Amino acid sequence: MKILFLFLSFLFFGTVLHAQDAELKGYQDELTRARKSQNSDSIAVAYCHLSEYYAYRYSDSARYYCEEGLKYAHTAVPEPYITLLINLAESYSTLGDMSEAIKRYSFARSEATRLQYDAVGMAGIVASLGVNYRRVDMPDSALACYNEALGLIEGLGAYDERTQLLTNMAVLYANTSRLQEAETYIRNAVEAAKLCDDMDMVIYAGSTAGGIMVLQEKYEEAAQMLYPALAKAREQRKPKFELKAITYLLNIYNRMGRTDSVNHYMREAETAIAKLPAGSAEVLGYQETLSMILATMKRYRESLAMLQRIMEAKDVNSQAPLDKLLLRMARNYDALKDHEHAAEYYERAYLAADSLHRTRIDAELSELSMKYENQEKALEIARLTQKQLEQEARTMQWGIVAVVAIFASLLLAFYYKSRHKRIKKEEELKLAQSYIGGLERERTRLAKDLHDGVCNDLLGIGMQMQCMQPTNESKHQLLNLLEQVRSDVRCISHELMPPKFQLTTLAETIEAYVEQLFIPASMQLAFSKENEGADWQQVPEQVAYEVYRILQELLSNVLKHSGATEVCVNLSLNGRLLTLQIANNGKSFTSAGTAAAKGIGLTTIQERAKAVGGVLAIDVQSGRQVFKLDIPLSI
Repeated sequence: MKILFLFLSFLFFGTVLHAQDAELKGYQDELTRARKSQNSDSIAVAYCHLSEYYAYRYSDSARYYCEEGLKYAHTAVPEPYITLLINLAESYSTLGDMSEAIKRYSFARSEATRLQYDAVGMAGIVASLGVNYRRVDMPDSALACYNEALGLIEGLGAYDERTQLLTNMAVLYANTSRLQEAETYIRNAVEAAKLCDDMDMVIYAGSTAGGIMVLQEKYEEAAQMLYPALAKAREQRKPKFELKAITYLLNIYNRMGRTDSVNHYMREAETAIAKLPAGSAEVLGYQETLSMILATMKRYRESLAMLQRIMEAKDVNSQAPLDKLLLRMARNYDALKDHEHAAEYYERAYLAADSLHRTRIDAELSELSMKYENQEKALEIARLTQKQLEQEARTMQWGIVAVVAIFASLLLAFYYKSRHKRIKKEEELKLAQSYIGGLERERTRLAKDLHDGVCNDLLGIGMQMQCMQPTNESKHQLLNLLEQVRSDVRCISHELMPPKFQLTTLAETIEAYVEQLFIPASMQLAFSKENEGADWQQVPEQVAYEVYRILQELLSNVLKHSGATEVCVNLSLNGRLLTLQIANNGKSFTSAGTAAAKGIGLTTIQERAKAVGGVLAIDVQSGRQVFKLDIPLSI
């Protein structure tokens, strides 16, 4: 039977290790593929997955993968950039470097704010920052962070984050000996944990609940809360939470006088400790609890050895006050009848406590000195106020003169402003009259096109129908003529009203327009389009309409007045900038004296560009006239 049990145990742990290795290999293969593709985003994501895998196993490895991932992550995109920053801060926290952890979490918080990170994710960052404040004995800052985080997730569900926050607040109240409030918060946390998807939060809430119940001497209830947490910690292979739960169980069984259970969980703890950094908060917390348990079991030398380890790590992550640790060591030496060392450590404990007392006295003296300085400042302010009143009395005499001068200046400014508005209105009226005249000329041109082109063609078709014999050849000839008329009408229709831009993109509409445009045989017209990292659907309909009209006007002027043999049209969308460029090798028709310059075409184009926030630039480069329209888009 024993052999069968060993075999099944070996098979179970072998399966777990195999699953763990398979998970790690999957992440490593993901990183290999990402590097081959040379895609920065994919590489950053792969490093992020590896950092999360090692987060609760080897914090040094987690920190390494975070730092590597941040080399590839884009700082303008929240993910995986923010997750890498959070994991990096947590690695410092796990290793006990609290000052660096607070610094990293604060930076992650500022970056998340800059990138408008989601409320739930921001709440997690703020809550973790509060945990680190609590661990460096800054309860006010910790509580402020917790309350801010609760406000962020209010009404959002977010049971994982809510469980973590309530548990953290329970720990904060427990550390300040406000156990009744701590119990209220931890019971709410355990209820929220029932709706959690994150097993870490379930384990965290359960183990913390057990610890708080121990402090209230509700041992049986505490154990019942800790058993599920310990089982889930082992199931999830989280040695950090496993050791935390074992520490609470040791305290429970010691208080209940169950020595056999204490010895059993001491052996269990050694297995969990081997998987954690020696200076982690969980390891040091376990050692502090174990030192007290060993002392109650009269195993004083083992208790002393444990306390010595804690003293060596005191500057790393221990939360016990120095005078308390020294006092425990003195009592252990006293129990061993080693009165010389006992006296030495009693004295050191007294000096440490006295040092803390002196620190409090210094703080009180500093506060008193500050109050005195504030009183002196108040007297100085009173003297300065008196001088100021005297100065104001003298200044008031000059005030009347200044008011008169200012009033005169305002009248003058009002006169010039009114004059400027009148001149501006006259210019706007002239521009409107010119614009209306241009519209009328355009209507006349379209009427002429319909009369001279379509009407005459239809007349010719009618005459041919009267003269032709009804043969297949004549039928095809008439169909060809009708198709030509339909094409002419379609061209005029496009001149009047472009296609709806909800159904087609700007690039497609312009391309179709250029293809059907009638040009002289001596002219070559080329069209090109390009969009880098953007979608043509992002161009608003009003912007597309105005760009289309500007293109029509410019090409019409080029065809009529430039005499060019080569015309190049380029439409590009780069990020949030839309650019239309038309270049030709003909003569410039923007100079004075040309037919185009005398009309209002360019004025109309400029007004259309302004209407959508664009800028039209006209230049001559290497004998080629270039029209360039730039329109920034609000996407």
